[in-house]
Amino acid sequence: MSDNEIACLFIDDSHIENIEGLEKGVVAADKVSPEPLLQNDQPWESGWSISYVNVIRDEEDGLFKMWYNVGRRLGPERGQEADALAYAVSEDGLNWEKPIVDIVEDRGSKRNNLLFPFLRWSAGHGVIKDPLEPDPAKRYKVLFMFQCEHMQFAGIVQPVCVGYSADGVHWDIPQHWVNPVIPEGSDTHLASYWDPQLRRYVVILRGRPNVRIICMSESEDYLAWSPRRVVLQPDDLDPPQDHEFYGMTAFPYRDFRIGMLSVFHTLNESWIAQNRIEDWMPEWMNRMDIQLTWSKDGRSWHRAGNREPILECGPRGSHDSGSVYPAHTPLLIDDEIWLYHTTSNSLHGEPPRHGEAARWGINLAKIRKDRLVCLKTAREGVLTTTAIKVRPRRMGLPLGIDPRRLSLNADARGGSIRVEIVDPFDRVLPGFGVADCIPFSGDEIGHQVRWKGDSQSAGSTASGQGLESKMVSQSRGIFKVRVYLENAKLFALYFDQ
Repeated sequence: MSDNEIACLFIDDSHIENIEGLEKGVVAADKVSPEPLLQNDQPWESGWSISYVNVIRDEEDGLFKMWYNVGRRLGPERGQEADALAYAVSEDGLNWEKPIVDIVEDRGSKRNNLLFPFLRWSAGHGVIKDPLEPDPAKRYKVLFMFQCEHMQFAGIVQPVCVGYSADGVHWDIPQHWVNPVIPEGSDTHLASYWDPQLRRYVVILRGRPNVRIICMSESEDYLAWSPRRVVLQPDDLDPPQDHEFYGMTAFPYRDFRIGMLSVFHTLNESWIAQNRIEDWMPEWMNRMDIQLTWSKDGRSWHRAGNREPILECGPRGSHDSGSVYPAHTPLLIDDEIWLYHTTSNSLHGEPPRHGEAARWGINLAKIRKDRLVCLKTAREGVLTTTAIKVRPRRMGLPLGIDPRRLSLNADARGGSIRVEIVDPFDRVLPGFGVADCIPFSGDEIGHQVRWKGDSQSAGSTASGQGLESKMVSQSRGIFKVRVYLENAKLFALYFDQ
């Protein structure tokens, strides 16, 4: 992502003046493997389930580091579960090792990769490495939930506690594990991060009392957190089965914060819990997948991509046929977004639908550069951008711009995309109309637009004198792009200044 590159993405409408025959949507992320990259394959993992995952690429040592929840049943009753925190490392992000850390004794042995012991409802561990922390002993931070035995009256709502570490492996946890920094508690993954524009830590959590809506809280020191406030909840545009927002994780991307929203597809969950899934019910029943959200200011959040899933469950028989949960923070690796996610063939609170043995794992899906939200059509459509302002170049070019520096991030296989350049007064630049553009019919993240003529010899749009010539001369470096799509998807436009 060059500093000289102007990028027009379509996550929001800031670069859209008008569209005809187009709609927004997403293309589901590409899973890198038909099987999980990490699953239970060690002797000490017998009986463990896997849930929330946190992954970073450590800039200091170049390693990928993973912290993930593992669970165990405490009894046959619903909700009787304990959770612990496990650790893995990788050099390439694909092949993972589970180091023996000799910290937590489990079933008579410390030969395992556990960092936290199994504690009742100690779930949702959200781990970050904080490069701004001046105290080396607090460089790694974790928010987690913990419920003591005498707190069972609280149901599945448990206080949020904090821990610190110098290396991400050995953690400083207060006595008895209880130091509630958010006493009102939450449930599901606790996704926290430092927001440089707000100059505060932010944590995304649920509503109270354990309502499946998305809230956020802010803190200057990671200890004193503001009262949570609602930032996303289902509305009338959501179908009835999509009115449960299970959780959300977020990460900065260009001028946005992008959220990965877990949507729990269900109707009458209480009835299902008592009666189980039946064959006549639709395949989406009690599944979990991921939709996109976005924010520009870090506090006002919106739905993206026409609410289409960016990460979907796999087909019947696959390891992720029941649920996919997003990682704490997706990673930006070169020109890709790496979305680690927890997978299971189990439905939420239910065994696998078709009688398979329950499986859990962690996999990776990749999203190519800027391919978050697209404008698409199966027929024909036209986009006109808002005005784009660049540094004007030499006088011999129309409006002082070089149309050869325009490129597309698009998938036009089976169709085509053509563009034209217009001035601020919506007049086509001579030599750069749609008829002058060589159609694009490929799939590239940076296709340079090609023209039939010579851009060096194309003249100015100002053919008259007086006011017209003056207004055009004062509009140097300002232009719009009109894009004609036929059976194609457009993700972004770029102009290299």
